[in-house]
Amino acid sequence: MSVLNHGAAALLGFGLFAGLAPAQDWTEAAVVQQFLEQSPHAREARARTAIAEADARGRTLYANPRLRYVREGAGLTEFLQAEQQLHLSGRLRFLRDAGASSVLAAQADGAFELWQARSDLRLAFFQVLAGQERELRYAAALREIEGVIAILATREREGEGSTFDRLRAERERAELRAELELLRATIELDRARLLAFLPPATSIPRVAGRLDPTLPPSLEPASLAGRAFTLRADFRAEQQRLNLFRFEQRAAERLRIPEPTVSAGYKRADIGQGLIAHGGVVEFTVPLPLFNKGQAEVSRFTAEQQRTQARLDLLAQQIHAEISGALRALQVRASARDRYRHELAASGEQLVRIATIAYQEGDIGILQLLDAYRTQRESQLRLIDIQLAVKQAQIELERVLGEEFPQ
Repeated sequence: MSVLNHGAAALLGFGLFAGLAPAQDWTEAAVVQQFLEQSPHAREARARTAIAEADARGRTLYANPRLRYVREGAGLTEFLQAEQQLHLSGRLRFLRDAGASSVLAAQADGAFELWQARSDLRLAFFQVLAGQERELRYAAALREIEGVIAILATREREGEGSTFDRLRAERERAELRAELELLRATIELDRARLLAFLPPATSIPRVAGRLDPTLPPSLEPASLAGRAFTLRADFRAEQQRLNLFRFEQRAAERLRIPEPTVSAGYKRADIGQGLIAHGGVVEFTVPLPLFNKGQAEVSRFTAEQQRTQARLDLLAQQIHAEISGALRALQVRASARDRYRHELAASGEQLVRIATIAYQEGDIGILQLLDAYRTQRESQLRLIDIQLAVKQAQIELERVLGEEFPQ
């Protein structure tokens, strides 16, 4: 029964894939690049940083000078004065440092949210890729059943086969077609989740890539956690907020130092007997910090530092736990994949070949033959599921690490 030959089936499977895969297949790198260039996530992150920069600049500007003109009608008296507050306490310097930390924290917040969305995008991409792989397996299985049905119909006409065998094989074909259509509907839903990360005009008919991840030869939890403290944008954001509140506290402490206001100008006045006198005017005003010395602000920013340090400590604990858990999950899934692939390679093809020969020689019936095909198909689909689980574990590890492993 040549139609049952798996070498031919594999060749047909490759031909189907070549026919279905157009030249514009989207790779993971292309999808990620499109996301980074045109996604609203990236624009929102840039706008957030711009807002922080504008706010920081606004808080550190010098006070505007004031120009005052006064004219008194009871006897001619005119004043023309300009006044300027003198920032002598050094408070603006600390506010500038706080503003710089605020901008860096906003950048890190935006980078972290973008990284989270990028990880979700990659998960959606490989979900679509796994669906396509399943579709190819179902299509190959459907062609095999079509070949079996054709042979059974020929044998039935020649009086060498039974109607039951043909009908049972046709029922198997109907089940396969139904499963394939349901799978295609699932692929469309997965593709919609992928397109949700991209501009509305984007079209992704198919994706191309590998489910099997390429991992570094050695992965140690302690080393990965140490890298995560440097790479994780959310950890950097909390560190910058800690610096921000330190500078804000130091700026608040400078409220105890008065910042005087200097006025200088010109006065013109009637001094009697029709005489007009004029001359310069200088005024020096010093506020007295008797009631508000910045003590409330100092207390507030001290508490903010304590809260931020607690968040940093908690985040460090979470990073250690997440790195350890994600790494163990990846290792367990990768081990299960390798073991299952080895077992499938050792028995899968042999099982189908033995069943085919036994059916041709009349030792087993059509049910046993179809069961062998079904078992092989389910094993191949299970391998795809395990490969996807390994890839998902890799992406989750990269998510908590803060960078992707080199490919």
